[in-house]
Amino acid sequence: MNSIRKKQQGASIIAVILILGCIGALAYLGLQYIPQFIEANNVDTILGNLETTHKESPYDSVNAVRQAINRQLDINQMEDLRDNFKVTDNGETYLVTVKYERELDLIYDKKTLPHDKSVTLKR
Repeated sequence: MNSIRKKQQGASIIAVILILGCIGALAYLGLQYIPQFIEANNVDTILGNLETTHKESPYDSVNAVRQAINRQLDINQMEDLRDNFKVTDNGETYLVTVKYERELDLIYDKKTLPHDKSVTLKR
């Protein structure tokens, strides 16, 4: 008997299950991190827009700065962060700070992502 053995081609079912498990785990982590990254990027953009607008047409009061922040939050549909923005008048400058935390549920652990940033607007 002269039989020729065929070489195995492709992956076994166990390898396919392992690959799908890894892809699923990475997708789950991506679904946790990506929205937080986008939110933090939007907050940074709002602060950058405040600086740019202030250079072109300086704000005359804390209330004007607050209204500009609220407009940006409405545009970005981020009304839940409205209370996290603090505007203070130091006499010569307006200090805008934003501080908040988001919690990620990573199945085996909960991780807190803090975001703390400030910008100074000179009069």
